[in-house]
Amino acid sequence: MDDLLQWINPLRYITGPNYATLWRSLFATVLQGFWGRFLACALLLLSFWLGVRRRNFAMASLFFFLALLATFGAPLLKLLGLL
Repeated sequence: MDDLLQWINPLRYITGPNYATLWRSLFATVLQGFWGRFLACALLLLSFWLGVRRRNFAMASLFFFLALLATFGAPLLKLLGLL
């Protein structure tokens, strides 16, 4: 399990400031405007579809969390002073 966590750790491949810059630039460009709304709506619809039709509540909650992150990620970073 520890090997798996080390393998998916992004800070193993890039430095901390570069990782923060990557997320800042994503929230400043891609996750705003039309594409941000489209991504959030698609993730929310996928979450509801998985929860209601497929009865896969674990995947539905994951996609709901991703929709929340896409929606409220930039304002949260702005509130914390990171963006």
